[in-house]
Amino acid sequence: MKKVIIIGGGLTGLSAAYYLNKQVDQETVDWQIFESDKQFGGKFNTIHRDGFIIEKGPDSFLARKPAGLELVEELGLTDQLITNATGKSYIYHDAALHPIPEGSVMGIPTDIRALLESDLLTQAGKIRALEELMLDGNVTDADQSIGDFFEYRFGKEMVIRLIEPLLAGIYAGNIYEMSLRATFPQFEKVAKEHRSLMYGLKSHRPEMMNTTGTAKTIGAFRTLNGGLSTLTDALVDALPVERLHANTKVKAIENTTVVLESGERIIADAIIIAATHDVVLQLLDVPAVEPLADQPMTSLATISLAFEKDAVPEIPEGTGFLVARTSDYNITACTWVHEKWPHMVPDGKILLRGFLGKAGQIGLLDQTDEEMATKVQADLKEMIGLQGEPLFYEVSRMKEAMPQYTVGHQERLAMVEGNLKHSHPTIFLAGMSYRGVGIPDCIQAGKAAADEAGQLLELMKQ
Repeated sequence: MKKVIIIGGGLTGLSAAYYLNKQVDQETVDWQIFESDKQFGGKFNTIHRDGFIIEKGPDSFLARKPAGLELVEELGLTDQLITNATGKSYIYHDAALHPIPEGSVMGIPTDIRALLESDLLTQAGKIRALEELMLDGNVTDADQSIGDFFEYRFGKEMVIRLIEPLLAGIYAGNIYEMSLRATFPQFEKVAKEHRSLMYGLKSHRPEMMNTTGTAKTIGAFRTLNGGLSTLTDALVDALPVERLHANTKVKAIENTTVVLESGERIIADAIIIAATHDVVLQLLDVPAVEPLADQPMTSLATISLAFEKDAVPEIPEGTGFLVARTSDYNITACTWVHEKWPHMVPDGKILLRGFLGKAGQIGLLDQTDEEMATKVQADLKEMIGLQGEPLFYEVSRMKEAMPQYTVGHQERLAMVEGNLKHSHPTIFLAGMSYRGVGIPDCIQAGKAAADEAGQLLELMKQ
Protein backbone atom coordinates (compact mmCIF):
# COMPACT_ATOMS: atom_id res chain seq x y z
CA MET A 1 0.00 0.00 0.00
CA LYS A 2 1.28 3.45 -0.95
CA LYS A 3 1.54 6.06 1.81
CA VAL A 4 1.05 9.83 1.53
CA ILE A 5 1.75 12.18 4.43
CA ILE A 6 0.28 15.69 4.57
CA ILE A 7 1.96 18.04 7.05
CA GLY A 8 -0.21 20.95 8.19
CA GLY A 9 -3.91 21.03 8.97
CA GLY A 10 -4.82 24.56 7.98
CA LEU A 11 -6.95 25.35 4.94
CA THR A 12 -4.23 24.33 2.47
CA GLY A 13 -3.54 20.99 4.12
CA LEU A 14 -7.22 20.18 4.58
CA SER A 15 -7.87 21.07 0.92
CA ALA A 16 -5.01 18.79 -0.14
CA ALA A 17 -6.45 15.98 1.99
CA TYR A 18 -9.96 16.55 0.62
CA TYR A 19 -8.94 16.42 -3.03
CA LEU A 20 -6.49 13.57 -2.51
CA ASN A 21 -9.17 11.58 -0.72
CA LYS A 22 -11.46 12.03 -3.72
CA GLN A 23 -8.99 10.81 -6.31
CA VAL A 24 -7.12 7.88 -4.76
CA ASP A 25 -8.17 4.30 -4.25
CA GLN A 26 -8.65 3.90 -0.50
CA GLU A 27 -7.71 0.22 -0.79
CA THR A 28 -4.26 0.95 -2.18
CA VAL A 29 -3.39 4.41 -0.81
CA ASP A 30 -3.04 5.23 2.88
CA TRP A 31 -2.91 9.00 3.41
CA GLN A 32 -2.57 10.69 6.78
CA ILE A 33 -2.60 14.36 7.79
CA PHE A 34 -0.68 15.72 10.80
CA GLU A 35 -1.36 19.01 12.56
CA SER A 36 0.78 20.24 15.47
CA ASP A 37 -2.04 22.32 16.98
CA LYS A 38 -4.74 20.71 19.09
CA GLN A 39 -7.30 21.34 16.39
CA PHE A 40 -7.47 21.70 12.62
CA GLY A 41 -8.24 24.95 10.84
CA GLY A 42 -5.05 26.97 11.02
CA LYS A 43 -5.75 30.72 10.97
CA PHE A 44 -9.53 30.23 10.77
CA ASN A 45 -11.11 31.05 14.11
CA THR A 46 -14.73 32.17 14.33
CA ILE A 47 -16.18 32.85 17.76
CA HIS A 48 -19.76 33.58 18.79
CA ARG A 49 -20.19 35.99 21.70
CA ASP A 50 -23.26 37.83 22.96
CA GLY A 51 -24.95 37.59 19.57
CA PHE A 52 -21.85 38.72 17.65
CA ILE A 53 -20.01 36.58 15.10
CA ILE A 54 -16.35 37.54 15.32
CA GLU A 55 -13.61 36.43 12.95
CA LYS A 56 -10.21 36.25 14.59
CA GLY A 57 -8.73 35.11 11.28
CA PRO A 58 -9.79 35.92 7.70
CA ASP A 59 -13.29 37.32 7.28
CA SER A 60 -14.03 36.70 3.59
CA PHE A 61 -12.76 35.54 0.23
CA LEU A 62 -12.87 36.90 -3.30
CA ALA A 63 -15.68 35.49 -5.41
CA ARG A 64 -13.84 36.06 -8.70
CA LYS A 65 -11.25 33.38 -7.91
CA PRO A 66 -13.13 30.12 -8.59
CA ALA A 67 -11.43 27.74 -6.15
CA GLY A 68 -13.26 29.16 -3.12
CA LEU A 69 -16.80 28.97 -4.48
CA GLU A 70 -16.12 25.58 -6.08
CA LEU A 71 -15.07 24.06 -2.76
CA VAL A 72 -18.01 25.65 -0.95
CA GLU A 73 -20.35 24.06 -3.51
CA GLU A 74 -18.68 20.66 -3.23
CA LEU A 75 -19.07 20.75 0.54
CA GLY A 76 -22.77 21.60 0.25
CA LEU A 77 -22.42 25.04 1.82
CA THR A 78 -23.69 27.18 -1.06
CA ASP A 79 -26.93 28.03 0.75
CA GLN A 80 -24.86 29.53 3.59
CA LEU A 81 -22.98 32.03 1.40
CA ILE A 82 -23.29 35.69 2.33
CA THR A 83 -22.30 38.59 0.06
CA ASN A 84 -20.74 41.78 1.43
CA ALA A 85 -23.48 44.36 1.95
CA THR A 86 -21.41 47.37 0.96
CA GLY A 87 -18.27 47.91 -1.03
CA LYS A 88 -17.18 51.50 -0.54
CA SER A 89 -13.91 52.01 1.36
CA TYR A 90 -11.93 55.02 2.51
CA ILE A 91 -8.35 56.15 2.98
CA TYR A 92 -7.58 57.98 6.21
CA HIS A 93 -5.18 60.85 5.50
CA ASP A 94 -4.67 64.32 6.95
CA ALA A 95 -7.27 63.81 9.69
CA ALA A 96 -10.06 62.87 7.29
CA LEU A 97 -11.66 59.90 5.56
CA HIS A 98 -11.34 60.11 1.78
CA PRO A 99 -13.43 57.82 -0.44
CA ILE A 100 -11.39 55.70 -2.83
CA PRO A 101 -12.11 57.26 -6.24
CA GLU A 102 -14.72 55.42 -8.26
CA GLY A 103 -13.24 53.27 -10.99
CA SER A 104 -10.05 52.56 -9.06
CA VAL A 105 -8.44 49.15 -9.53
CA MET A 106 -6.22 48.47 -6.51
CA GLY A 107 -5.76 52.23 -6.20
CA ILE A 108 -5.05 52.76 -9.90
CA PRO A 109 -7.49 55.31 -11.34
CA THR A 110 -9.40 54.57 -14.53
CA ASP A 111 -11.95 57.38 -14.20
CA ILE A 112 -10.17 60.70 -14.75
CA ARG A 113 -13.10 62.78 -13.52
CA ALA A 114 -13.28 60.78 -10.27
CA LEU A 115 -9.55 61.27 -9.77
CA LEU A 116 -9.77 65.02 -10.35
CA GLU A 117 -12.73 65.34 -7.96
CA SER A 118 -11.01 63.40 -5.18
CA ASP A 119 -9.61 65.44 -2.31
CA LEU A 120 -7.12 62.72 -1.40
CA LEU A 121 -4.43 64.10 -3.71
CA THR A 122 -3.12 67.63 -4.14
CA GLN A 123 -3.47 69.38 -7.49
CA ALA A 124 0.19 68.67 -8.20
CA GLY A 125 -0.33 64.99 -7.27
CA LYS A 126 -3.25 64.70 -9.69
CA ILE A 127 -1.29 66.31 -12.53
CA ARG A 128 1.62 63.95 -11.91
CA ALA A 129 -0.72 60.93 -11.86
CA LEU A 130 -2.27 61.94 -15.20
CA GLU A 131 1.18 62.05 -16.78
CA GLU A 132 0.95 58.25 -16.72
CA LEU A 133 -1.17 58.47 -19.86
CA MET A 134 1.89 59.70 -21.77
CA LEU A 135 4.74 57.76 -20.14
CA ASP A 136 6.83 55.11 -21.80
CA GLY A 137 6.36 51.70 -20.23
CA ASN A 138 8.69 50.70 -17.40
CA VAL A 139 8.36 46.97 -18.02
CA THR A 140 11.76 45.28 -17.91
CA ASP A 141 13.13 41.77 -18.25
CA ALA A 142 13.95 41.80 -14.54
CA ASP A 143 11.47 41.73 -11.68
CA GLN A 144 10.95 45.01 -9.82
CA SER A 145 9.22 46.18 -6.67
CA ILE A 146 5.59 47.23 -6.62
CA GLY A 147 6.59 50.62 -5.23
CA ASP A 148 9.17 51.37 -7.91
CA PHE A 149 6.79 50.33 -10.69
CA PHE A 150 3.91 52.51 -9.53
CA GLU A 151 5.99 55.46 -8.41
CA TYR A 152 7.52 55.72 -11.88
CA ARG A 153 4.06 55.69 -13.41
CA PHE A 154 2.02 57.85 -11.00
CA GLY A 155 4.44 59.66 -8.70
CA LYS A 156 5.23 59.33 -5.02
CA GLU A 157 2.18 61.15 -3.69
CA MET A 158 -0.38 58.84 -5.28
CA VAL A 159 1.60 55.77 -4.29
CA ILE A 160 1.81 56.79 -0.62
CA ARG A 161 -1.73 58.10 -0.27
CA LEU A 162 -3.73 55.66 -2.41
CA ILE A 163 -1.89 52.68 -3.89
CA GLU A 164 0.31 51.74 -0.94
CA PRO A 165 -2.48 51.45 1.67
CA LEU A 166 -4.42 49.10 -0.61
CA LEU A 167 -1.57 46.90 -1.86
CA ALA A 168 0.42 46.78 1.37
CA GLY A 169 -2.79 46.00 3.23
CA ILE A 170 -3.18 42.71 1.40
CA TYR A 171 0.30 41.41 2.21
CA ALA A 172 1.16 43.58 5.26
CA GLY A 173 4.39 44.31 3.43
CA ASN A 174 6.75 47.01 2.24
CA ILE A 175 5.78 47.71 -1.36
CA TYR A 176 9.32 48.88 -2.14
CA GLU A 177 10.52 45.36 -1.36
CA MET A 178 7.59 43.30 -2.66
CA SER A 179 7.80 41.64 -6.06
CA LEU A 180 5.46 42.99 -8.73
CA ARG A 181 5.48 39.74 -10.68
CA ALA A 182 4.74 37.57 -7.68
CA THR A 183 1.88 39.73 -6.39
CA PHE A 184 0.25 41.71 -9.22
CA PRO A 185 1.64 40.44 -12.54
CA GLN A 186 -1.54 41.57 -14.32
CA PHE A 187 -0.45 45.20 -14.03
CA GLU A 188 2.87 44.55 -15.72
CA LYS A 189 0.99 42.72 -18.49
CA VAL A 190 -1.42 45.63 -19.05
CA ALA A 191 1.45 48.15 -19.06
CA LYS A 192 3.28 46.09 -21.63
CA GLU A 193 0.24 45.71 -23.88
CA HIS A 194 -1.17 49.23 -23.59
CA ARG A 195 1.73 51.38 -22.32
CA SER A 196 -0.64 53.28 -20.03
CA LEU A 197 -2.18 51.42 -17.11
CA MET A 198 -5.00 53.93 -16.82
CA TYR A 199 -5.90 53.50 -20.47
CA GLY A 200 -5.41 49.74 -20.51
CA LEU A 201 -7.51 49.09 -17.43
CA LYS A 202 -10.31 51.38 -18.56
CA SER A 203 -10.58 50.14 -22.13
CA HIS A 204 -9.86 46.45 -21.69
CA ARG A 205 -10.36 45.81 -18.01
CA PRO A 206 -10.89 42.09 -17.48
CA GLU A 207 -13.12 40.79 -14.71
CA MET A 208 -10.05 39.90 -12.63
CA MET A 209 -9.32 43.62 -12.28
CA ASN A 210 -12.68 44.82 -11.05
CA THR A 211 -12.80 48.02 -9.05
CA THR A 212 -11.49 48.06 -5.50
CA GLY A 213 -13.00 49.74 -2.46
CA THR A 214 -15.74 51.48 -4.41
CA ALA A 215 -19.52 51.14 -4.56
CA LYS A 216 -19.09 48.62 -7.37
CA THR A 217 -17.22 46.28 -5.02
CA ILE A 218 -20.54 45.16 -3.49
CA GLY A 219 -20.80 41.43 -4.12
CA ALA A 220 -17.07 40.93 -4.64
CA PHE A 221 -16.57 39.07 -1.35
CA ARG A 222 -18.18 36.07 0.30
CA THR A 223 -18.36 34.62 3.77
CA LEU A 224 -20.52 31.92 5.35
CA ASN A 225 -23.54 32.56 7.53
CA GLY A 226 -21.96 31.14 10.66
CA GLY A 227 -18.44 32.40 9.94
CA LEU A 228 -15.54 31.03 7.96
CA SER A 229 -14.66 28.32 10.47
CA THR A 230 -17.69 26.61 8.94
CA LEU A 231 -15.54 25.95 5.88
CA THR A 232 -12.65 24.27 7.66
CA ASP A 233 -15.06 22.41 9.96
CA ALA A 234 -16.87 21.05 6.90
CA LEU A 235 -13.57 19.90 5.40
CA VAL A 236 -12.73 18.02 8.60
CA ASP A 237 -16.21 16.45 8.65
CA ALA A 238 -15.80 15.33 5.02
CA LEU A 239 -12.61 13.37 5.78
CA PRO A 240 -12.17 9.94 7.41
CA VAL A 241 -11.57 10.62 11.10
CA GLU A 242 -8.98 7.86 11.39
CA ARG A 243 -6.69 9.72 8.98
CA LEU A 244 -6.75 13.02 10.91
CA HIS A 245 -4.08 13.54 13.56
CA ALA A 246 -4.26 16.80 15.51
CA ASN A 247 -1.83 17.64 18.31
CA THR A 248 0.78 15.61 16.44
CA LYS A 249 3.95 17.46 15.51
CA VAL A 250 6.30 16.47 12.71
CA LYS A 251 9.89 16.97 13.85
CA ALA A 252 11.83 16.43 10.63
CA ILE A 253 11.88 14.92 7.16
CA GLU A 254 14.79 12.67 6.34
CA ASN A 255 14.74 11.88 2.62
CA THR A 256 11.43 9.94 2.37
CA THR A 257 10.97 9.43 6.10
CA VAL A 258 8.68 11.62 8.21
CA VAL A 259 9.86 11.80 11.82
CA LEU A 260 7.25 12.63 14.44
CA GLU A 261 8.11 14.38 17.69
CA SER A 262 7.08 11.18 19.47
CA GLY A 263 9.93 9.41 17.72
CA GLU A 264 7.74 7.47 15.30
CA ARG A 265 9.19 7.21 11.81
CA ILE A 266 6.97 6.87 8.74
CA ILE A 267 8.35 6.01 5.31
CA ALA A 268 6.22 7.85 2.74
CA ASP A 269 5.83 7.54 -1.01
CA ALA A 270 4.74 11.20 -1.21
CA ILE A 271 4.91 14.09 1.26
CA ILE A 272 2.91 17.31 1.01
CA ILE A 273 4.19 20.13 3.24
CA ALA A 274 1.15 22.41 3.55
CA ALA A 275 2.83 25.09 5.61
CA THR A 276 4.73 28.35 5.26
CA HIS A 277 8.36 28.29 4.19
CA ASP A 278 9.72 28.76 7.71
CA VAL A 279 8.26 25.38 8.62
CA VAL A 280 9.76 23.83 5.50
CA LEU A 281 13.19 25.13 6.49
CA GLN A 282 12.81 23.59 9.95
CA LEU A 283 11.67 20.21 8.66
CA LEU A 284 13.89 19.88 5.63
CA ASP A 285 17.47 20.89 6.34
CA VAL A 286 18.83 20.46 2.81
CA PRO A 287 20.43 22.81 0.24
CA ALA A 288 17.40 22.42 -2.03
CA VAL A 289 15.30 24.82 0.03
CA GLU A 290 18.00 27.34 0.97
CA PRO A 291 16.68 30.01 -1.47
CA LEU A 292 13.69 30.33 0.88
CA ALA A 293 15.84 31.21 3.88
CA ASP A 294 15.72 34.98 3.46
CA GLN A 295 11.99 35.28 2.76
CA PRO A 296 10.63 37.56 5.53
CA MET A 297 7.42 37.12 7.53
CA THR A 298 5.22 39.79 9.09
CA SER A 299 3.36 39.39 12.38
CA LEU A 300 -0.20 40.68 12.62
CA ALA A 301 -2.86 41.32 15.21
CA THR A 302 -6.54 42.17 14.96
CA ILE A 303 -8.62 43.73 17.71
CA SER A 304 -12.40 43.45 17.43
CA LEU A 305 -14.26 45.93 19.64
CA ALA A 306 -17.99 45.74 20.31
CA PHE A 307 -19.91 48.93 21.18
CA GLU A 308 -23.39 50.29 21.48
CA LYS A 309 -24.42 51.96 18.24
CA ASP A 310 -24.17 55.48 19.65
CA ALA A 311 -20.45 55.06 20.45
CA VAL A 312 -19.65 56.62 17.07
CA PRO A 313 -21.56 59.80 16.16
CA GLU A 314 -21.79 58.91 12.46
CA ILE A 315 -20.04 56.33 10.33
CA PRO A 316 -20.37 56.83 6.58
CA GLU A 317 -21.72 53.99 4.46
CA GLY A 318 -18.91 51.59 3.63
CA THR A 319 -16.75 48.66 4.67
CA GLY A 320 -14.16 50.68 6.59
CA PHE A 321 -10.88 52.41 5.87
CA LEU A 322 -7.16 51.95 5.28
CA VAL A 323 -4.57 54.26 6.77
CA ALA A 324 -2.13 56.14 4.56
CA ARG A 325 1.39 56.00 6.00
CA THR A 326 1.53 59.81 6.07
CA SER A 327 1.07 59.95 9.84
CA ASP A 328 2.22 57.78 12.71
CA TYR A 329 -0.81 55.73 13.73
CA ASN A 330 -0.83 52.28 15.26
CA ILE A 331 -3.60 50.79 13.15
CA THR A 332 -3.20 50.08 9.45
CA ALA A 333 -6.89 49.57 8.74
CA CYS A 334 -10.32 49.25 10.31
CA THR A 335 -13.35 47.25 9.16
CA TRP A 336 -16.86 48.38 10.07
CA VAL A 337 -18.13 44.84 10.46
CA HIS A 338 -21.72 45.91 11.15
CA GLU A 339 -21.75 47.68 7.76
CA LYS A 340 -19.88 45.07 5.72
CA TRP A 341 -21.46 41.97 7.30
CA PRO A 342 -24.68 43.07 9.10
CA HIS A 343 -25.62 39.48 9.95
CA MET A 344 -22.62 39.29 12.29
CA VAL A 345 -23.74 42.09 14.63
CA PRO A 346 -26.91 42.37 16.76
CA ASP A 347 -29.28 45.27 16.16
CA GLY A 348 -28.29 48.41 18.00
CA LYS A 349 -24.63 47.41 18.21
CA ILE A 350 -21.50 48.07 16.17
CA LEU A 351 -18.35 46.01 15.72
CA LEU A 352 -15.06 47.63 14.76
CA ARG A 353 -12.08 45.49 13.71
CA GLY A 354 -8.72 47.22 13.90
CA PHE A 355 -5.59 45.82 12.27
CA LEU A 356 -2.06 46.09 13.62
CA GLY A 357 1.19 44.97 12.01
CA LYS A 358 3.60 46.43 9.48
CA ALA A 359 6.59 45.07 7.62
CA GLY A 360 9.69 45.28 9.80
CA GLN A 361 7.73 46.02 12.98
CA ILE A 362 9.29 44.45 16.06
CA GLY A 363 7.62 43.72 19.38
CA LEU A 364 4.00 43.95 18.24
CA LEU A 365 2.96 40.69 19.85
CA ASP A 366 4.89 41.42 23.05
CA GLN A 367 2.16 43.87 24.06
CA THR A 368 -0.72 42.77 26.26
CA ASP A 369 -4.25 42.50 24.88
CA GLU A 370 -5.20 45.56 26.91
CA GLU A 371 -2.30 47.60 25.51
CA MET A 372 -3.24 46.76 21.93
CA ALA A 373 -6.94 47.43 22.50
CA THR A 374 -6.11 50.77 24.13
CA LYS A 375 -3.98 51.85 21.17
CA VAL A 376 -6.69 50.91 18.68
CA GLN A 377 -9.31 52.81 20.68
CA ALA A 378 -7.09 55.89 20.88
CA ASP A 379 -6.61 55.89 17.10
CA LEU A 380 -10.32 55.37 16.44
CA LYS A 381 -11.23 58.14 18.87
CA GLU A 382 -9.21 60.56 16.76
CA MET A 383 -10.18 59.12 13.40
CA ILE A 384 -13.93 58.53 13.68
CA GLY A 385 -14.88 60.09 17.01
CA LEU A 386 -15.21 56.81 18.93
CA GLN A 387 -16.63 57.39 22.42
CA GLY A 388 -16.90 55.38 25.62
CA GLU A 389 -15.69 51.93 26.56
CA PRO A 390 -16.29 48.77 24.56
CA LEU A 391 -18.78 46.13 25.64
CA PHE A 392 -15.89 43.72 25.12
CA TYR A 393 -12.96 43.16 22.81
CA GLU A 394 -11.30 40.13 21.22
CA VAL A 395 -7.62 40.09 20.28
CA SER A 396 -6.13 37.78 17.70
CA ARG A 397 -2.35 37.34 17.50
CA MET A 398 -0.79 35.91 14.37
CA LYS A 399 2.95 35.48 14.78
CA GLU A 400 4.91 35.59 11.51
CA ALA A 401 1.64 34.99 9.71
CA MET A 402 2.17 36.74 6.40
CA PRO A 403 4.97 35.67 4.01
CA GLN A 404 6.51 38.50 2.00
CA TYR A 405 7.03 37.95 -1.73
CA THR A 406 10.12 40.09 -2.19
CA VAL A 407 11.68 41.00 -5.54
CA GLY A 408 12.93 37.87 -7.31
CA HIS A 409 10.40 35.64 -5.55
CA GLN A 410 9.33 33.71 -8.64
CA GLU A 411 12.91 32.96 -9.63
CA ARG A 412 13.72 31.69 -6.13
CA LEU A 413 10.58 29.57 -6.06
CA ALA A 414 11.39 28.03 -9.44
CA MET A 415 14.87 27.24 -8.16
CA VAL A 416 13.52 25.53 -5.03
CA GLU A 417 10.97 23.50 -6.96
CA GLY A 418 13.60 22.49 -9.50
CA ASN A 419 15.98 21.50 -6.70
CA LEU A 420 13.33 19.40 -4.98
CA LYS A 421 12.33 17.69 -8.20
CA HIS A 422 15.93 16.58 -8.57
CA SER A 423 16.88 15.76 -4.96
CA HIS A 424 13.52 15.08 -3.25
CA PRO A 425 10.99 14.21 -6.00
CA THR A 426 8.45 12.85 -3.49
CA ILE A 427 8.08 16.18 -1.64
CA PHE A 428 5.55 18.84 -2.70
CA LEU A 429 5.17 22.33 -1.23
CA ALA A 430 1.85 24.11 -0.76
CA GLY A 431 0.82 27.13 1.28
CA MET A 432 0.84 30.90 1.57
CA SER A 433 4.56 31.30 0.97
CA TYR A 434 4.48 30.50 -2.72
CA ARG A 435 1.68 31.55 -5.08
CA GLY A 436 -0.87 33.60 -3.16
CA VAL A 437 -2.11 34.33 0.34
CA GLY A 438 -5.89 34.47 -0.16
CA ILE A 439 -8.38 31.74 0.70
CA PRO A 440 -8.93 30.64 -2.93
CA ASP A 441 -5.14 30.64 -3.44
CA CYS A 442 -4.64 28.29 -0.49
CA ILE A 443 -7.42 25.98 -1.67
CA GLN A 444 -5.94 25.89 -5.17
CA ALA A 445 -2.46 25.22 -3.77
CA GLY A 446 -3.76 22.27 -1.75
CA LYS A 447 -5.59 20.87 -4.76
CA ALA A 448 -2.51 21.25 -6.99
CA ALA A 449 -0.32 19.45 -4.45
CA ALA A 450 -2.86 16.63 -4.18
CA ASP A 451 -2.87 16.31 -7.97
CA GLU A 452 0.94 16.17 -8.08
CA ALA A 453 1.06 13.53 -5.37
CA GLY A 454 -1.64 11.54 -7.17
CA GLN A 455 0.28 11.70 -10.44
CA LEU A 456 3.41 10.46 -8.69
CA LEU A 457 1.54 7.48 -7.28
CA GLU A 458 0.23 6.68 -10.76
CA LEU A 459 3.77 6.73 -12.13
CA MET A 460 4.83 4.31 -9.41
CA LYS A 461 2.31 1.79 -10.72
CA GLN A 462 3.98 1.70 -14.13
